[in-house]
Amino acid sequence: MLLNKERAYAIMDRENLDGLVAQLPINVYYLSDYWGLFNTPGGYDAAYFAVLPRKESESASLVVPALEIRRIETKGTWMPNIVGFTNPDSDDVFPEETPKGLDYHGWPLREGAHLTEIEQRWQDIVARLGSQMSPDAFWAVARALKQTGLAKARIATDEPRLQGWLDTCGLTHIECQYRVDLFNEIRLVKTPDELTLMRKAAIANEKGLLTAAEAMKDGCTWLELENIYMIKMAEQDARGVYLNCGIGELPAGHIRRGEPVMFDALGRYDHYHGDFGRCAVVGEPSAEHIARHAAICKGWDAAQEYLKPGVSYSDLSQAVGDVVRKEGIPNFRNPVVHSLGLEHTDDPKAPGVQPQDKPDQILQKGMVVNVDLPHTEIGWGSVHMEDTVVITEDGFDRLSTADFSMRVS
Repeated sequence: MLLNKERAYAIMDRENLDGLVAQLPINVYYLSDYWGLFNTPGGYDAAYFAVLPRKESESASLVVPALEIRRIETKGTWMPNIVGFTNPDSDDVFPEETPKGLDYHGWPLREGAHLTEIEQRWQDIVARLGSQMSPDAFWAVARALKQTGLAKARIATDEPRLQGWLDTCGLTHIECQYRVDLFNEIRLVKTPDELTLMRKAAIANEKGLLTAAEAMKDGCTWLELENIYMIKMAEQDARGVYLNCGIGELPAGHIRRGEPVMFDALGRYDHYHGDFGRCAVVGEPSAEHIARHAAICKGWDAAQEYLKPGVSYSDLSQAVGDVVRKEGIPNFRNPVVHSLGLEHTDDPKAPGVQPQDKPDQILQKGMVVNVDLPHTEIGWGSVHMEDTVVITEDGFDRLSTADFSMRVS
């Protein structure tokens, strides 16, 4: 299970909430373990919801389009109550006094066919839920809330439009608080199942970056290197998000011999991120490049003393920045410390702010964080060091495995 239930219940108790309703893909996935077929950048708006009641005696609910109820049998969810939706049909209503939608029959069954176990489960779930369809997703959520005793509840949601949608369904006594920050706060401390996925993400992402760095040669473009990274990620059943050499990319538009280059890779495995960075050069590095690489490695050494429960992001960042500046990069900016998980920055954060702006956090056991140490000097080049760690009882464990040496090709 991805969901940290104990933490979710504790935060709901602290906020005096009766439940959570998620609509954002990563939060529906986090609450339910189910990633919808159309949860893509070109997908459909408000097609999936997950409802988590605070009362453990009430059943959690997953709302999905009718055509995906078979897919649930293939992909799975721990949530016991599945509420599907189709289209408006008639004046019929369910016992919860919500309208009934068009029945769903699914694909035809070949007469006399021998069914696999999965095919039989497909048939069974359609037979069980096909006549239980709501007319749209909003009525499906309303039905799920009524079924779980939340028709007059105080809930937190990651969807600012939910209150209006429920009002149109007659649920005018529900108080919907737009608190997307609470979902991030719950997600800060990872479960063992999440950590399993994040270790796979870290290793795959590391291998992708190192493969691209090994392929670097004088005159090659960054797109060529990024393609190598993306292919290596796919070979590991992972997906690349980006391979970055700096916000403006390569100063000359291609790799130049002797130029200090930073590699920063962000990738995903089963929707969880890996984030990894290293230094590289084609040919012999200069004495200054070697010294600056050593300085950020000293910064990482200093970070290890602070990566433990009870330390704030800001104290960790300041301590590392002081060391790197002392070691030979006087204009080095303090590193960014950020949580990692279903988002590149998994921390609670306000909308519309500068990326990486977020409230300070105190490290806790089970948090997965990165200390991000890039440095670019225009007219010279870039260095970088970044690893992903999980905070333990009295320190940390690395999720990646590679050494910290400069990559020279």
